[in-house]
Amino acid sequence: MEIISRRKYDDVTGKRIADAVGRCNHCARHVTLSGFTNTCECGADYNMAGQRLAPRSQWGEETGETADDILRAEAAGFPDVDY
Repeated sequence: MEIISRRKYDDVTGKRIADAVGRCNHCARHVTLSGFTNTCECGADYNMAGQRLAPRSQWGEETGETADDILRAEAAGFPDVDY
């Protein structure tokens, strides 16, 4: 993924004011990199750093988690992680 724009932070508070945006390697659409998992309209998943994730069918293979478990946990609020 090519990063088009990086995250921006407020100089005073240090809080994130704009998310990073990348170009999908599969379809070239723009993907906002705001959460733990960021899904392009074409279905490709990326992490916050813009790295392509494994297909969802492989998620949790080593831990016994399903894609639904992971997405439900994300919706509940993973801690905010910045790269």
